Amino acid sequence: MNHMTQLAKLIDKPAEYNFPIETIPMKGMCDDKLINCDDRVMIIRADTEEYLGNHSKSYRPVTHAKVLDPIIDIVDSMNTPYITQVNMIDNGAMMEARIICKEICFDDPAQQDYIAFQITVRNSYNGVWSVMIQADGLRLWCMNGCTTPDKIANYRQKHNGRFNYNFDHIKHSINLFRDNEPRFREWYNTKVRDDDAITLFDKLTWTPKPTVDGRYRNETQFVNLLGLWGKYENQIGKNKWALYNAVTHWISHPENVSSTNKTIVERNSKMLSYMSKSDSMFN
Repeated sequence: MNHMTQLAKLIDKPAEYNFPIETIPMKGMCDDKLINCDDRVMIIRADTEEYLGNHSKSYRPVTHAKVLDPIIDIVDSMNTPYITQVNMIDNGAMMEARIICKEICFDDPAQQDYIAFQITVRNSYNGVWSVMIQADGLRLWCMNGCTTPDKIANYRQKHNGRFNYNFDHIKHSINLFRDNEPRFREWYNTKVRDDDAITLFDKLTWTPKPTVDGRYRNETQFVNLLGLWGKYENQIGKNKWALYNAVTHWISHPENVSSTNKTIVERNSKMLSYMSKSDSMFN
């Protein structure tokens, strides 16, 4: 499948994210009596009065529109074609939006795919996510994300009623994305051993308490990673690029989990933490 065919498959997926919200006192029922919860507030949709979440009284929401709209404006000003895919979760309590730039891309080092620049924006009113902006790559064939440990490319802030993002970070992230082309090619030409993969998988699936066999890891996820490593090893070779793609596949496509979106963020955070360490094989 060529570059243009892959890009043509990407289409806009709009969703209503700019609905009004309201913070109201929280109340509860006890023996048919209405009880005030003086230390809590609720976030509701002002247009439908649907419940979105509850928080302490110090909580100050940042609306989905306040986060996403200015980023779309910045990408608009770059005069490069892009698509926007917005996913609303739990009646709008959570938003995940992707902005994928069609012409900011480069060849996969194995010559099997194309990697496009994307910005992923997450926000929530239920406390699951803070304001999160992640700028990295997207492999178009398998839809795997390309995790990068750069701090500017991975922005987070608590909900304090303001959005403090430095929009120059988007230009920095594009430059960083382009710098990944020779880095990924180097990984493709770097051989790894099965022991290297097992060491990495042990860290990504580590659990604070031992399982019944005495191992401090989630055995199901460890086995899943081994299976993905075998798949990408056969497709790409026994190299660092194949190992990286096994992990990013595991991050991007969780199976049999209670919350797909939450799991993706949690797994990506684990990989970011690993890649940020001085002894990471991806440094």
